[in-house]
Amino acid sequence: MAGFATRNDDDPGELAEINVTPLVDVMLVLLIIFIITAPMLVQGVKVDLPKQNAPSLAGGHQEPIVITISRDRVVFLGDEPVHVKLLPERLGALLGGKPRPVYLKADRTVPYGEVVKVLAVLDRIGVEQVGMVTQPEGR
Repeated sequence: MAGFATRNDDDPGELAEINVTPLVDVMLVLLIIFIITAPMLVQGVKVDLPKQNAPSLAGGHQEPIVITISRDRVVFLGDEPVHVKLLPERLGALLGGKPRPVYLKADRTVPYGEVVKVLAVLDRIGVEQVGMVTQPEGR
């Protein structure tokens, strides 16, 4: 029978089809989750407040910058007192345009408004990682 092609089951030309429906379902669910949660990530000042008795932060690749607000409302950058108005330029010089964590320590008697002023400065100059330093409960 010349002219008729015979089917060979061992023919490597035929490929099995992959069912992509489950993959598409999972991708659509992930897309919806990202669409819903993305606006929540960019609201307000970016500050992760530690809980009491929280474990220590894992040591990063970079040395953190420590800002301290004393009981008498003096702001220190490291061990050097700095006026809040000069904090952006001094901190900007330390950061050098690179992301670096900043730890904020404030005496518990300092009014919340004073802490917010420093946090606003950090947000304005683009600091993304701010840690609030606390003392474990019971000390």
